[in-house]
Amino acid sequence: MKLKGIIASLFVMGLLASCAPSVNVKFDYDPKVNVRQFSTYRIEADRVRNADPISGSGLNQRRISDQIDQSMRARGYRAVEAGNADLVIRFFSDSKDRQQIQSSPNMSPYWGYWGMNNQVYSRQYEENRIVVNVYDSRTNDIVWQGWATGQLNQKRDRDRDAAFRTTVKSIMDNFPESAGQDYGSR
Repeated sequence: MKLKGIIASLFVMGLLASCAPSVNVKFDYDPKVNVRQFSTYRIEADRVRNADPISGSGLNQRRISDQIDQSMRARGYRAVEAGNADLVIRFFSDSKDRQQIQSSPNMSPYWGYWGMNNQVYSRQYEENRIVVNVYDSRTNDIVWQGWATGQLNQKRDRDRDAAFRTTVKSIMDNFPESAGQDYGSR
């Protein structure tokens, strides 16, 4: 009987781990804007929205900024000083406490007979969000936005750097592939 209990516990732990929130990446853009006209950019942290002391920390802002810069350069865009950029890229990150509730029916012997009882499990976690907004510097209108939500602040500190960089890279993978190219030619 103990073996069945151990196996059932391992199954439930596996089920909860498999249901853990993953990082979801989405993007949106203005289809009326011809992105072929842009070739330069500058990156700014949105100081107002980066108020979270952990996800908006200077360390995480640097991780995000460095990965955005690397992604933009790889696409053929060129970084320039403040006043001369075609695009202004502003980013922020925040976090919220979340709770996941999982219910699983359990067919097992219950008080000497086989019956069905329902087991409910709860898990507390922190959900993080990174948002990258790209503006036309001449009009200050947003032309592209990418965002990711999920768990980025892991308990293992050495994984945090990789988690932020990988997440920002997956956001920026949705940006047009090179300067002077629009969505119609992707």
